[in-house]
Amino acid sequence: MVVPNRKMLVEGTAKKEVQPDIAYIQVGVLTSSPDVQIAQEENRIRANRMVGALLQTGIQQKDIETASYTSFPRYTEQTGEQVLTSYEVRHIFRITVREVQNSGSVIDTAFENGANISESLSFEVSNYQEIYKYVLQKAMINGYSKACAIAQTLGVPLDPIPIKVEEVTQQVFFGPRYTSFALQEETSTPIEPKEITVTASVNLEYVY
Repeated sequence: MVVPNRKMLVEGTAKKEVQPDIAYIQVGVLTSSPDVQIAQEENRIRANRMVGALLQTGIQQKDIETASYTSFPRYTEQTGEQVLTSYEVRHIFRITVREVQNSGSVIDTAFENGANISESLSFEVSNYQEIYKYVLQKAMINGYSKACAIAQTLGVPLDPIPIKVEEVTQQVFFGPRYTSFALQEETSTPIEPKEITVTASVNLEYVY
């Protein structure tokens, strides 16, 4: 009697903690005036002053880019009608900081020289794909070791080559962690980058 190949499905997982080496800061300038041209001009002056100050700290021009620029009217209700009262101009910049330990001082410089909006701060790993490939290999090894353990327990031979490999998509989140702001009087804004966990998972199907 020929026994058909039986299938075994296992999940392989692996992870690695890494320190981020790049930061992305989104800050900008918000101005408002009943005259749209005045609001735009004030915004331009403050934005140019902020960018100039950042360039003096060593930030490269290519690492300062406009994320968004909006200009829109503001209305208030008066005697049952919507009346135009001012124009609001918002210019948001995306700043790439390649020395993450300087993130706090970059934020301080921006706000000391015209910025008055902070939208987001995120950290990333520049060679993320290389690290992920390494972790993915470890996940494959982990899955194979699980299959071997199961086969040994069952007392059956295992074909070491999986007949199916499925990579499980991982959602990556890069976020900031803030230290105590009690130190802010003596130092720059205290920002401590959080370690990033790079994870990989695969579904492996073997026959035995």
